[in-house]
Amino acid sequence: MMKLFYHAAQHNITQQPKLDESPIPSATAPPVDGATLPAINKDPVFDTPPASIKPTTNKVSTSKSFAYKSPNIKFEDDAPAYLKAKVESLIYWEYPKKSAIFLVSSLSILILTQYYSLLQIIAGVFTLVTGLNLAFVFAHKQGQRFLGGKTGDNISNPHSERLQTKGTYIPRDRVLRTAQLTIDVVEVITQQITKLILIEDTWRSVISLVVSYMVWTLAKYVSTKYLFGVFVVSAFSLPRLYLQNQEVVDAHVAHQSKNARILAEQYGGVAMAKTRELTEQAKTFIKSKSASISKSGAAATAQEATKKAE
Repeated sequence: MMKLFYHAAQHNITQQPKLDESPIPSATAPPVDGATLPAINKDPVFDTPPASIKPTTNKVSTSKSFAYKSPNIKFEDDAPAYLKAKVESLIYWEYPKKSAIFLVSSLSILILTQYYSLLQIIAGVFTLVTGLNLAFVFAHKQGQRFLGGKTGDNISNPHSERLQTKGTYIPRDRVLRTAQLTIDVVEVITQQITKLILIEDTWRSVISLVVSYMVWTLAKYVSTKYLFGVFVVSAFSLPRLYLQNQEVVDAHVAHQSKNARILAEQYGGVAMAKTRELTEQAKTFIKSKSASISKSGAAATAQEATKKAE
């Protein structure tokens, strides 16, 4: 009986299905649908592609940062050089706030004088400033009276300290310096105009002559204020743009100059050859005419001699 029970148990064990003994899927095998595999940490050195297969990217050209620094020149040492440095500091935007104030003020004056006279502008500014200040002083005094509880004798003007100041509003040294600076400005301009008129530098005189003729022609059709406005805007934009992109502009100008020089050499030789040919033709024509004139003169002299002999 025990033997039959032992054989039955052994038979049941052999009939059970075997467990799946397939190997564990490796990390490189594709994942089963719907299953997620844990992230495998990779060495970052192997994540980057080698240099031979790295994609090439075009470098974006950034504009060159520009910062102008004017030379440190004292007014007492060299007034014209000091004036030139100040003008260059303005048009090259060394101090953007000062340049912006000067540019906006100049254009504002041009626009206002286009529609209003100078007397109207001065009277309007005085009226506006005085009216606003009158309203401020009146409001300040009424505030002292009703809010502070002060009487008429204790009410003070908010500008009382400024009114009691004993001194000059315009410093004499600043006036003298401004007058000297104005004289130096006029002197520098006079010297430069004299050099242009007396042809110190031929190329500069030619350029100034062309510019002067263009201004003279445009002044017939365009208002002087518009021309001055264009000049101010150009003075505050073109020099700064040139210095900021000097390498590109100089390279372009050098390339165009080289092409112009090549064309001048090519067509200059043709022009010189044509000139020599025309000169030779003119000499030949003059010689032939001279010979014919001399022959006709000799024939006329012979005829006169023959008539006299008869």
